[in-house]
Amino acid sequence: MCLAIPAKVVELREKGQKAIIEQPGVKREVFNNIINASKGEFVLVQQGFIVERIEEEEAKETWRILSENRKNKP
Repeated sequence: MCLAIPAKVVELREKGQKAIIEQPGVKREVFNNIINASKGEFVLVQQGFIVERIEEEEAKETWRILSENRKNKP
């Protein structure tokens, strides 16, 4: 099973083929050649690739849930 995590595209590189994405507390470079997302869009990232566009509200709700789960770990 693979997990796709929400992120925001904050920068494009290599003619848009790569993107810098931001997740709470993390920035990293991923491939953008499947969806060709634009700067400022919210996306799902799976195994280093942007695989889907999503709404900002969906991304923020998922980040909230993930944050709560981390706080409640034993």
